[in-house]
Amino acid sequence: MDETAKMGAATERLFVFVLDAGFTMQAFSSAVEVLRLLHRVRSDAGLRYKACSLSDAPVHASNGFALIPDLKFCDIPPRATLVVVAGTRASKAPEPELTARLRNWARRGYPVWGVSSGVVRLAQAGLLNGRSVSAHWEDFPYLRQEFPQIDLTAALFTHDTQIATCAGGGAASDLMLHLVRDEYGAETADEIAARLVIDTVRDGRAPQRRSSEMRFETANHLVFAALRRMRANLFAPLSIAQIAVELGISQRQLERLFEQEFDQPPGRVYSQLRLEDARLDVLSGRRELTEIALDYGFKPVTFSRVYKRLFGVLPSDDRKRAMS
Repeated sequence: MDETAKMGAATERLFVFVLDAGFTMQAFSSAVEVLRLLHRVRSDAGLRYKACSLSDAPVHASNGFALIPDLKFCDIPPRATLVVVAGTRASKAPEPELTARLRNWARRGYPVWGVSSGVVRLAQAGLLNGRSVSAHWEDFPYLRQEFPQIDLTAALFTHDTQIATCAGGGAASDLMLHLVRDEYGAETADEIAARLVIDTVRDGRAPQRRSSEMRFETANHLVFAALRRMRANLFAPLSIAQIAVELGISQRQLERLFEQEFDQPPGRVYSQLRLEDARLDVLSGRRELTEIALDYGFKPVTFSRVYKRLFGVLPSDDRKRAMS
């Protein structure tokens, strides 16, 4: 057997997508399309996929379309990787039978992954306690309240040998492309990304676009309104005084409100919002760092300093790690 054939045989693996009622179609298709194209790019590909539902009957996605499973629950083979895909219903309607099966699969050594609100199902099954977990930003309030023992992260995906969690949507492609890169090399992953018209294979550490909303949550209508203005003006930022005037309050009052809500002044919060958005540009590798800094209202030297203070790494080093 030649080395190419050995590689294909070594990665023979079945991914079983467990589709919860109301699952997010984009997250499901984003993951599956990477695996489908892998077989077009590599004839020796050993990653296969099937879908099942709790009832073994057709299951409706959140967009109303129904998908017909091609595998029954009772026929899931040993060593398959279970990928749970769910939608917003997961945090509103418990599914005891599914969570019991997830616990059983995990005890028997099956790798169990959660994509989109499938992460919620893994949390409900008690599989994420004490772990660093990626989740869709819309699920953060529920997970933070119901499962405080989970370490939530804004990263697109996190994974180890047994558990993987993914924010969903397009991030499901990133998770699978990361897997392909590990198994078949960067050239294969880049070829699949090109066929999907994906400019860059994003590193799992890249934050979600709305990640700031996971940390800066507030019930105060004035602070909420100020944050909306900040997020709407990440390029050419407004002054804190101007934001206060637009809200009809004094700058000092706005500062007091932010100190009460977040224990930091509005200027620092605004800087973090801009830096988090700028980081997506940095990690994508498409634009010069100086251009990114100026676009977000920072001098290049200041940008490097505040970027390292927030993320623990210089923007140039952050980009190198993401591209490696």
